[in-house]
Amino acid sequence: MKSNYGKLIPLLLGCIAVTNSTLVPPHASKVQAVVKALPTLVHVDATRTTTRDDSIDDSLRLLGLLELSGGDTSTRGEDNEKETSKVLTAIAVGAVTATTGFLYGKLLGLSLSILWKDLPALLLTKLGSLNASYFIMGVMTFGGLLLGVLSSIFGTTFTVADFVHAFSSAPIERLPSSAIHLFPVLLMSLLTSAFGFSVGPEAPMVCAGALIGSSMSRIWYGKSRRHQEILSYAGAAGSLTAFMGIPIAGSIFAIEMTRSNAGLNKASGHSLSPSVISSIAAIIMIKGILTPSNHVGGHFSYGGHTIGALNGRAMIATAVACGAGGALLGTVFHKTVHKLKKVTWKPTTPASPETEEKPWLRQIAVKTLIGLVVGIISTHYPQTLFWGEGSLQSAIDGQKTPFANTKHGLVDVLTANARVDPNAPFADGSAALQVGIAKMIAIMLACIGKFPGGIIFPLFFAAAPFAHVFPRVLGEELMPVAVFCLMAATQASVTRTPLATVLILSLSASSETDLSVMLPASLVSSYLGVFFSRELSTKSYFSYNE
Repeated sequence: MKSNYGKLIPLLLGCIAVTNSTLVPPHASKVQAVVKALPTLVHVDATRTTTRDDSIDDSLRLLGLLELSGGDTSTRGEDNEKETSKVLTAIAVGAVTATTGFLYGKLLGLSLSILWKDLPALLLTKLGSLNASYFIMGVMTFGGLLLGVLSSIFGTTFTVADFVHAFSSAPIERLPSSAIHLFPVLLMSLLTSAFGFSVGPEAPMVCAGALIGSSMSRIWYGKSRRHQEILSYAGAAGSLTAFMGIPIAGSIFAIEMTRSNAGLNKASGHSLSPSVISSIAAIIMIKGILTPSNHVGGHFSYGGHTIGALNGRAMIATAVACGAGGALLGTVFHKTVHKLKKVTWKPTTPASPETEEKPWLRQIAVKTLIGLVVGIISTHYPQTLFWGEGSLQSAIDGQKTPFANTKHGLVDVLTANARVDPNAPFADGSAALQVGIAKMIAIMLACIGKFPGGIIFPLFFAAAPFAHVFPRVLGEELMPVAVFCLMAATQASVTRTPLATVLILSLSASSETDLSVMLPASLVSSYLGVFFSRELSTKSYFSYNE
């Protein structure tokens, strides 16, 4: 039996090496060596009696893994120390970024309550009545003005586009100091979300976590770019995990986002494990220490009892259709944003020094105007306010869950001018279409105006109503699957994060959601969304430096 194992293990190691080589190209030479050596390794002399089959040693040497199975004890000890150090630093980064994300979330919740619940209640008490149009437009216009002023004061701040550009290059670019950029990133993002604009805190959390991880790397490891890359990814994963309350997905998202196709960045070979450890440390910090009594698990319900027995043909057809539809929505979104952003921020050629443009003035003017326009949209479609995570359930089930009953719900007086009642189910496909288009425009405007924020949950919210445009075609059984798949495909086609997108949707779903049905379909639609979007446009939402 021992000799049989000696024959089998080299073959298995060769298969593993071949598999790994597709993920980590640098091992290609080792794979070739293993493949060439397999014939000689398999023909092991059964009469050899050693403490360990030499064939295994030979295979491990070829794979560069001899130290893991024995080797020099001093080298193995050094490797163990390095591995322990890597784990501890990842845990530390996860704990720090989790605390940052927790405090940020508390401040954001307080700000939202003051602006959209306490202030309207106070005005109603003092004035006896409240005009919804004036209030919503006034708050958002003031928010745009305030953010314009702060943008002119802080100047250029670190954005998720900078993160993607820096970590998609080879070698990676150094991140700026957190002492300079961390406070502006958090403050600007907090105000953007609090004033109701349709971009969320997800991307700023990635930026903040990366800045923190990069700074901790400089403290511990000096100017090492490799360690900066590892701990920046770990920081991004930790802060995103803390804010969304779900593990692992943030790790995959940060590493997927920095590659232009549907795959992990090449840095995953050395950065994925620390990112996962950081994410786990963050979730332990949040769930076990900071909020130990809070409910654990996802909360978005897709009406699992209505799905029924979905056959393979229906599942694949729905997944493919939603993949194509999501790619179309995502491509229209990012191409529109890029074109209008180029026009909006195009430098003007001054006729004379006296008429030379003042950058701070454009910042204030653009953001204030966009605040007014988004305020008008939100007056007529109040369900499109905010980044969408708190009110996503209403979009998922076609507003069977009243907007007022969600985390970001408004008092009735602020929804009085709504063209589509946010507290009643969609009357027809036209109502769903109006909400989907209004939300998409609101997200576009926020991105065009360079309001700092993420688009994960905003795009989820925008995509869901489009599935409800065709209730008769999809029927009650297919609707939950179509909503799930269209959200996945739309978001993935823009950010190029198909696997992380499915993980976010799956881990945020309630226990009644039948993931055995949803998961296969959403994986197909998510990856197809990226594929179709690349066929529709050679450009993407982010600028990659590959």
